[in-house]
Amino acid sequence: MVTTQSAPDKSGDGIYVWDYMRFGFVRGVGSLAIFALCYALLVFLGVSLHENVEELTTVWPAAGLLFMALWLSPLRNWVWLLLIQVTVELCINMLHSEHFSISRHATYALANSLDAIVGALVARSLMKDRKVPRIRNVLLFFAATAIGSTASAVLGAFGSSHMLGSPEYWREFQLWWAGNWLGSLCIAPVLMGWTIRIHARQHSAPSAPALEMMLIAFLTLAVTSWVFSAPPGGVTTILDMPFLTLAFVVLAAFRMPPRWSTTLAAATAFLVSYFVSLGLGPFSNDPTPFVRVGAAQFYLVTLVVVNFLLTVVLLERRNAFQLLRTSDERYRNFVENSSEAVWRVELSEPLDPSLPVAGQIAWLQEHAYVAEINMAYLRLTRQIGVSDIDARQWSADVPWFATVIEHLGAASHRGYVMDDLHVSVTVESHQLTFITGFRGVMEEGKLVRVWGVARDVTELFELNARLRHNQARLQLYARELVGAEERARRATAVDLHDGIGQQLVGLAMTLEALTARAPAEIRLMLREATTNVREVQAIAQRVIADLSPPGLYELGLEPALKWLSVYMRSHDNLQVELRVAADDAAIDIDLRVLVFKVIRELLRNVVKHSGVQSALVTVTRDAQELRAVVEDHGLGFEWQLSLFEPRAHGFGLWSVADRVRDASGEMNVDTGPGRGCRVTVSFPLGAAKPSNPRKDLISELAEAASARSRAM
Repeated sequence: MVTTQSAPDKSGDGIYVWDYMRFGFVRGVGSLAIFALCYALLVFLGVSLHENVEELTTVWPAAGLLFMALWLSPLRNWVWLLLIQVTVELCINMLHSEHFSISRHATYALANSLDAIVGALVARSLMKDRKVPRIRNVLLFFAATAIGSTASAVLGAFGSSHMLGSPEYWREFQLWWAGNWLGSLCIAPVLMGWTIRIHARQHSAPSAPALEMMLIAFLTLAVTSWVFSAPPGGVTTILDMPFLTLAFVVLAAFRMPPRWSTTLAAATAFLVSYFVSLGLGPFSNDPTPFVRVGAAQFYLVTLVVVNFLLTVVLLERRNAFQLLRTSDERYRNFVENSSEAVWRVELSEPLDPSLPVAGQIAWLQEHAYVAEINMAYLRLTRQIGVSDIDARQWSADVPWFATVIEHLGAASHRGYVMDDLHVSVTVESHQLTFITGFRGVMEEGKLVRVWGVARDVTELFELNARLRHNQARLQLYARELVGAEERARRATAVDLHDGIGQQLVGLAMTLEALTARAPAEIRLMLREATTNVREVQAIAQRVIADLSPPGLYELGLEPALKWLSVYMRSHDNLQVELRVAADDAAIDIDLRVLVFKVIRELLRNVVKHSGVQSALVTVTRDAQELRAVVEDHGLGFEWQLSLFEPRAHGFGLWSVADRVRDASGEMNVDTGPGRGCRVTVSFPLGAAKPSNPRKDLISELAEAASARSRAM
């Protein structure tokens, strides 16, 4: 069937099928015509290879072609293939048989149809990945074809004997089963091999030298002709024995790829069947045709089964070796080209993890040796001043081996696995930093080898140290700038209160005095001016209160929070319940201001997002920390999801968290949709402030900013 095409099977098992219905009408009819021609040739070959006395068929090769055609075709195409099979068999039997009987030969044709149908259905259900040549698939193929031949023999033997259970029936049953199964074993492996070669080339074996294959094929067919063309009783020497043919077929399995080896085995089986049909060969001595044909069938089954099994086993071994070579090549390239130092330590005697740590260290000193390293490993050891010879020895002078010894006690309880271990080495007053890790391999509960990796992270470590230092400086600058801003705001508030505020009070009093003495015609205008001055005075007071809350600096946190609760109630209609149990006299003014601002911002969030008009503020203090809690019973929100959303403009929860973290505090949010929100902030008390060599400069800048604010 060299003209057939394949298409991916939609069933999902990955096999290519012969779907001639997709070729178009002309090409589809052409494919069916080629199948009919090939099937007719095999049917003619099968009816020719029989005992002339009782027409006992030795092999039925058409069974293999029909089996493969149904196996590789969608179910919707089977009716055409089976119709062609029945028609071809009836026509050839009509021409070939002298006593043609439509009922008997129709039974034979239906029995052959049953063989292919049952075998193909069983094979489809058993073999899911039929493109991959594996010994398991071969055994399943043997089973499927044997089951199909059994179903066929039940009907075919009845057509020959017309009597179920009789000795003649069972004899015909055995011969029919063996002939059909042998035909499938001869033809199907050949078609399988070439189908895999065409459609799954990566799973097939490369071709052997053409001259060698031609020589093996010639010798195999020549020896077969020599052995099986001998007349009855003509076997006189060991060279005439049939095992010589089997030996050459085995040789072909070793030296040829499966597609050629199975083709040669099938040709040899047909050649043997031809001589058997003539009454020649080593099996022709017995006068009983049943015995002669049965012995020949058993020999041929052995021949093709051994050949097929060997070819697949050898191909599977070759593919496994190829996979191992590829895997080894990838491993070598990966290790050799790795930028990390890789090493492997083997133990000449396995280490028992139950030994004490000192005993394990002594065991490693005695039995451990470096079995494999890469170039990156040598570069690192040279960098720290270890020679190449010493680097190849198990020694505590090598930092990573010393790290293994140092962490051996902890690693023995974790399967000898340790990761992210820092190693520092000082070379010429310069400190080098490495990250290393190791993993032990256990066999039968004992340590047999250790894999390790190491990487030079000196530059990264130094950059990270500088980054942390700069980050700390930036945080300190930010705190100082916030303090300077707060002092500037307070100074501005004082200036507004002592300057503009007092001037507005005086102006209002003057206008009131003028109103009392003014004529009636201008008194109304003076009253309106007085009202405007009072409004400006109220606005100025609100600005002053926002810049510097009343009492926060002079009286403390609690009075400022009480003022804030009154302010929120009057301006935002928010009822704030205060529970303050903290003596903040000894609290740093910067922390007092920060806590006030945090609480004020959290209350503003309640007004904006909670959907309720009440909140509870609790402030407590102990010897270690100052804690503030703001909670409401409003709508709540998904705090975890808000972490991935863009930060909103303004102070907000993100800014609250940043300010709290910068002050070495902690912030916890307990909320969820429909269950309100509880925000807890806590600050440690008595913690030493980080030193900063440029603090005086920052203070000077802050004072300058404050002075400019007062000047304005």
